[in-house]
Amino acid sequence: MRNEKEKLRSANVTIGECQDKIRCLTQQRDYARTHQKIVEIPVEKPVLYEKCEACDRTDYQNAKAKYETQKERLAGQYKAKTVMFQTTLFLLAWYSLTTTLFQAVQSDVFLSDCKSFFHDAASFIQTFIGWTIDAGQSVAQISTKIPNEIIAGIIYWLLMILVVGICVAGTGILAILIEIKVIELYKKNCWDVITLLMILTSAAVIIYFGEVIKKALSINLLFFWLILQGIYLTIRRYISQDTD
Repeated sequence: MRNEKEKLRSANVTIGECQDKIRCLTQQRDYARTHQKIVEIPVEKPVLYEKCEACDRTDYQNAKAKYETQKERLAGQYKAKTVMFQTTLFLLAWYSLTTTLFQAVQSDVFLSDCKSFFHDAASFIQTFIGWTIDAGQSVAQISTKIPNEIIAGIIYWLLMILVVGICVAGTGILAILIEIKVIELYKKNCWDVITLLMILTSAAVIIYFGEVIKKALSINLLFFWLILQGIYLTIRRYISQDTD
């Protein structure tokens, strides 16, 4: 019993000490809250730089002038080299084109194929015009049902001119649209030195080896050259689409 009483007494002492400590800390907290002191602490804050017109800016002006001078000098050198490159390229293209044309004039096979190509083109145009006139006459036959000869003649020629004009104008517009599309494709995908080299090289090969090509392929050389250009344009367009 005595031991238990001593344990209870020691426990009560410990609880009392803890309560005293808590009471003391609470008093210190309340005192700190009621007796706070406001102290201003300086804080550095970045602000925008204000240019001073009265300061000495000689170094800056010198550096700027040096930069502008170097920029103009480099721009002049770049322009001179660009002009030199374009001039060299133009002379090379002119030399290649003239030599190729001189050789084409001396090639009997190529000249005969050129004449044949343009002759066939002219024959096709004549045939197309003949078809157009026939179609116009067929449509204009409607006017024969009109009893008045003067009115029938006027309607006949009006219908014929209308049909022929529509056919010719439609074909011309279609040809112009195709030409514009081909030019756009060339400018977009093939407007470079590689295309120029390809055109000259293919023309030179066809002209110099025209007889050999004619023996292997029974085809017009000029038409064969146009086919090569179409194949090249298709390949370049396909490559450019994959790159994009």
